[in-house]
Amino acid sequence: MLSLTVDQHKEVLQQLVNLGERISNGVPDNHLEIGYTSLMVSFLLHNLTAARSIVQLSNSFGDEWFPASVCYTIARTMFEVDVTAHYIAKSPAEHVRQYIDFTAVLNKKEMGACKKNRNSEKPGWQEPMESLWQNYWANRESEIERKYKIVIPQFTRTDKKGKTSVFQNWSGKTILQMASEVDHTEAYDVFYSELSSFAHANVRLADRYLQHRTDGPVWSQKAREFDVGNVFRYAANFLTCHLELFGQQFNTWTETEVSDCWKDTSSRA
Repeated sequence: MLSLTVDQHKEVLQQLVNLGERISNGVPDNHLEIGYTSLMVSFLLHNLTAARSIVQLSNSFGDEWFPASVCYTIARTMFEVDVTAHYIAKSPAEHVRQYIDFTAVLNKKEMGACKKNRNSEKPGWQEPMESLWQNYWANRESEIERKYKIVIPQFTRTDKKGKTSVFQNWSGKTILQMASEVDHTEAYDVFYSELSSFAHANVRLADRYLQHRTDGPVWSQKAREFDVGNVFRYAANFLTCHLELFGQQFNTWTETEVSDCWKDTSSRA
């Protein structure tokens, strides 16, 4: 996108949020696939909420104490949601059902973890897991098992040696694989890889708190200007892409209206 100042990127993000919030006027359900509209609206609401959270954190803390590392993680989820939305939009009938059905796999996995740790040798785990089992899972076990057996064939793959394995996520593909299929490879390579540093707590996370001074390095929570700018730049780019897709799918706004959120700001530079 355009080369803008930190304040201009903030303004772009706010304008994009304002545009997206027009869905409060209603969204036409123009797809026959069950659940497609509600699912796509949920994705958009997530990214609008994430963007608004970044703006609010900036307003609360100011640039100097802006929690950049936390906001990088928020921006990362915006990319994942955008990729997921684009991937589902490629084949709504198949992907919506697959996305929803994976709930049964998640429930089975979560229930299994609770059931396993009811027998933990650590009282700090055994007691709360037993309480959780009795109050939440016990009465649902048979229904969860039933639904799991119905859906699991579509979430199982068999390798060349005949060994079967269950998908780790609903699509059976990594974010990179889905990103490649929806023409987001460059964004993955350039943006997502860096943002993952903050989700996985590698050395870049710690580096954001290391300040180099004339008397030596010190640890500080003060934000660096380029990190503040990067957070808003990433969030604005991800939300732009998402709004373009949503507008195409539901005719809620045009691509020109989305791009104007950038042009209007740059013209006032």
